[in-house]
Amino acid sequence: MDNALLLNRFERLRNLVLAKRPILAEILRKKGPKKLLDYANEYVDVNLAPALPTRQSELLETVHELTQERFGLEVADSVVEQLKKYYFVSTADHLGPLTHPFFVNSNLLSAATMLAHSDPALKNLIVLGCANVSYNNSSFPRGLLFNSFTNGQYELRKLAFLPSKPDPHIVYSIGPYGADAIEKIHISLNAMLVKHEIGKREHGILHDLIEEIYNRPEILECKDYCDQAAKTNFVLWKKFFQASGVTLPNLIHLEKETVVVRLINKYHLYQDTIINHVLFDPEYEDYINNYFEGIYGSFSRDQARGTYLFWALPKGHREYVQLWRKGNFLVSKDESYRIELHPEAIKTAMESRELIPNILLKFMVISFYYGLKCLGGFNQVNYLTLMKNNYIKMNADLGNYRSIEMCARAQTKEMIDGLSVAFLGSPGKPFALATGIDLILYGNKDSWNNLMHVVQSLTFDEAFSPLLPEIYRISYDKKDWDEDVLQITDKEISELMGMDDKIRPSAMIYPHT
Repeated sequence: MDNALLLNRFERLRNLVLAKRPILAEILRKKGPKKLLDYANEYVDVNLAPALPTRQSELLETVHELTQERFGLEVADSVVEQLKKYYFVSTADHLGPLTHPFFVNSNLLSAATMLAHSDPALKNLIVLGCANVSYNNSSFPRGLLFNSFTNGQYELRKLAFLPSKPDPHIVYSIGPYGADAIEKIHISLNAMLVKHEIGKREHGILHDLIEEIYNRPEILECKDYCDQAAKTNFVLWKKFFQASGVTLPNLIHLEKETVVVRLINKYHLYQDTIINHVLFDPEYEDYINNYFEGIYGSFSRDQARGTYLFWALPKGHREYVQLWRKGNFLVSKDESYRIELHPEAIKTAMESRELIPNILLKFMVISFYYGLKCLGGFNQVNYLTLMKNNYIKMNADLGNYRSIEMCARAQTKEMIDGLSVAFLGSPGKPFALATGIDLILYGNKDSWNNLMHVVQSLTFDEAFSPLLPEIYRISYDKKDWDEDVLQITDKEISELMGMDDKIRPSAMIYPHT
């Protein structure tokens, strides 16, 4: 195809995406030419407010408690010691099995820079993932993703621990899978082998992987799916580059929702804090309505989008219930559900997972109040910066100057998701993004060196740009899509930017036998 036509489509596509995300546009202007590793090396630089240590100790105590429950005392101690020195986490992931390329890539970029720093304190890749997501989300949190090579093409395969449902059940509320789910996965694997969708080698590796990681008694005995996903990811992650002899930092998956609920219940239900006032003080309602109306992750009364601080998931419901403040109550639109804004009522509902903090409340707590640096995706850098700016304006109006001081240094423009570093290759075929399982199935002794070559060769702009078509589809309603712009593919963007000469695959796939 004519390069001039491709370039025109690419520039129009880029402009349309960035028009929706001005903060992302600013980041690309400033950081776009940087090599990926040089950009990622900035993750560990944290700008702490002088008065933060007292608040920081509350967050560290809560993280230690949850980490110890999930991964044991030794790991919990190392996580807290790391956070004392490097007060940052990733908040990019959806909680579920770590196989989708978006989250595999973001965590591998973090791991690359942590290993490059060679600081023994950097033992853990700490991720406060989002569990408040449908298990039918496109990132496939209900199971495993991997590629096979069939009829000369990459074919994405799925193995599900949770059954598909017509309604969007939420990962945060799902109980654990059981032995019956493992049996169904083995049946699916056997069917793929019979249909020649996978070869005997792939079948054997996947069979053993399921048994070793997902069919352990301690996993089947977990209290919920979040716990299962986090504990199995801890083991799965360590296998990604075994063929290269590389030991990755521990992957510590904790869900934001649980961390925030515990912090609120312990430190904000009765204490005189800004979070307490946001939750219960009627004088704050007009300010919240004024400053957070229309921001993604918050709410819009005008367009009936989002929710006021909490989503509700009443017993027996599979779908969210949107809530609005009405006097001293949170009520659904039809008022069939209501809950009093009283500390004990809110505490009980959060602990039973009937109330789920929305994005705004979660980041008010961990980022604006506790000052934690949160590495995020192409959406987060935009909405989190807008939220922070308006949080500061709200507190200026209220005369809460200490809250402004604590929030002002919160870092909201660190992007980690949407930057591609792990690629799947096949002789004579274009590169594709590798899933986590692909790295296990098709990795080799050169896999880690190839990944490091990519992070040292690609710029931030180059690693991000192939995702523009997908981001465009997310950013605009389908009825508004410019179909001509969408004619350009991620592969054409890679070729246009000369990326193929810089990419080396972390996994190589061949026709199966």
